Amino acid sequence: MITNILVAIICTVAFFTSFWAYRRGIKDGLALRDNKPIESIKTPVSVINEVRQVKEASKEEDIQSQFMTNLFGYSGEPQKEVN
Repeated sequence: MITNILVAIICTVAFFTSFWAYRRGIKDGLALRDNKPIESIKTPVSVINEVRQVKEASKEEDIQSQFMTNLFGYSGEPQKEVN
């Protein structure tokens, strides 16, 4: 029983992997025909690094945005001291 389930899962994964490889081959072949560069397959590490860079850039943009909001929102009144 368990063997049959494992075989079914392996066959399903093999089918989808071969289907993905076929589609990727068609896409790359069409790109070569049109003299376009072939896209490399993204690795999980590169995707994680891209997400980290986007988050860091977003944090910097938020800080700069807050600074500009504070700068242009200042009306010249004396500021209250915060303890």
